[in-house]
Amino acid sequence: MSSNPGLFLLCFLSSGLTIYGVTGQNSTILFVSDTNNIRNCSCSTDIRNCDYSLANLMCNCRTAPFHPRTTYTGRLIVWFSDTSTLGQLLNFTFVRDLKLSSCGPSPLPADYLAIVGLQRLCIYAANLTERRLSIYNNAKSTTEGPSQHPTEVYISYLDTSLFNGQNLKSFSVENVRDISKHFPNLPYPSVISVTDKSYVVTIIY
Repeated sequence: MSSNPGLFLLCFLSSGLTIYGVTGQNSTILFVSDTNNIRNCSCSTDIRNCDYSLANLMCNCRTAPFHPRTTYTGRLIVWFSDTSTLGQLLNFTFVRDLKLSSCGPSPLPADYLAIVGLQRLCIYAANLTERRLSIYNNAKSTTEGPSQHPTEVYISYLDTSLFNGQNLKSFSVENVRDISKHFPNLPYPSVISVTDKSYVVTIIY
């Protein structure tokens, strides 16, 4: 029986799309490589959690310099093995849609990670099902999502010990003028400290 190379290639590509699940929307994956370099990967396909080799193969990856307090406008996925790496990659950055994948041994110590502008969160850890959380301002939430007021800064504090358990909960406190006074044990974002704005502080645990 004669073979058709074009048909074979089409079937192969179709199989690959099924396996890796094209999302139709790029995601950014951040992780620290074995050589302690930050890898920034732009991916149009779903990549298995913590599969570094597959990300380097299937995504457009580059070694990126460290820029603290970066803004990410699209979906961001961060793979990490310890809380210090997570803090280095993410603390006080602006992210609306975030997925965190714990790729190292558990349990993780209790620490706080600060995220600005967070609206959607997904958590992954080995031997646990993925957990999702939509963050809304209780007093001003609408069916379209959290309302945005130019005089308010939305900041979320994530307790990293939540990667050790099954629950994912949150509560918010509005009209916080001074985070250091209301929450003295939380890291304080002095870089966005301004007198004409108040904070909506969300604790995720």
